[in-house]
Amino acid sequence: MADDPVITEPRDQAVAELLAQTPDALVERLRALADDLKLAYAPNTLRTWRADWRVWIEYCTRHQEPALPVTLPVLRGFLLDRIAAGRKRATCEHYLATLTVVHRLAGLPSPMDAVDAKLMWRGLRREHLSARQRQAKGLTLADVEAIVATLDLTQPRDQRDAALISVSFEGMFRRSELVALRIEDLAREADGSGRIFLAHSKTDQEGAGVLQYLSPETMERVQRWIDTAGLIDGPIFRSTPRSNRADRYDTPLSDRDVARIFKARALAAGLDAERISGHSTRVGAAQDLLAANFSGAEIMRQGRWKSERMIVRYGESLSAGRGAMARLIRSKRRGSTD
Repeated sequence: MADDPVITEPRDQAVAELLAQTPDALVERLRALADDLKLAYAPNTLRTWRADWRVWIEYCTRHQEPALPVTLPVLRGFLLDRIAAGRKRATCEHYLATLTVVHRLAGLPSPMDAVDAKLMWRGLRREHLSARQRQAKGLTLADVEAIVATLDLTQPRDQRDAALISVSFEGMFRRSELVALRIEDLAREADGSGRIFLAHSKTDQEGAGVLQYLSPETMERVQRWIDTAGLIDGPIFRSTPRSNRADRYDTPLSDRDVARIFKARALAAGLDAERISGHSTRVGAAQDLLAANFSGAEIMRQGRWKSERMIVRYGESLSAGRGAMARLIRSKRRGSTD
């Protein structure tokens, strides 16, 4: 079977037998849509669908159930299995979203359209899952500068990481966006600042693209890295091998590399790195903008969000500190010192 974005190559006889239970017409329909899916959706989206589908296939294989269409008892068992394995609410909802996509691609009704399925999932959430996700810790501008201050900017890896973290913060880039930035899409302005063109993003599937501002300081860090690495075109951020090979800067960073670098650099700067992730600069930038009283609409445009939901979440701590009780306590304290 072809390795299309949804149905993956059978890895053993058990999986092959399982997929054989799926009606041929459904499999052929999914296979026929494979090329269009690759054009219509970002690579990261397709990768997550594959990963979710693989988990579903493995569960159905163990329990000798057909992969398509989903039945309510099998879906309930799958969700309970994933909850028992420690998966959080957001992950389970991602599985459900992927199964919905696969069913609709196959011309089947979504398993979550039925009232009994919705009630089942509501019951499992109330009994087993908390709605609140653990939020990544934000890396604010002060944190970014603290990290850069610990780096040796005569060393290629430190030069790259100073540029990487600075660009990530100022452009509010997601990990996938950051590693996709290219040298040919970078331009310097007369005042020393820069503009970087982001061709595709999670919320720009049509590829209209957007220009993001980079400060003169960040442009200087980027240019220092590019000059050291001898880069002319292609991805800006690449691996720095430990040996003196001729192709030493050929390998682009992955989004996993970004998360690893952020965590390691935060730890080296004495910051609490436990909840640092590849989105920490994005969170911290939103928090800084909120603290500076920029509007939700302005922050949405800067960070390329479609709604204010995540901005509100990122600003919860700040909002609590500006709330009625916080203001009351501060006013009382000021009054007691007059």
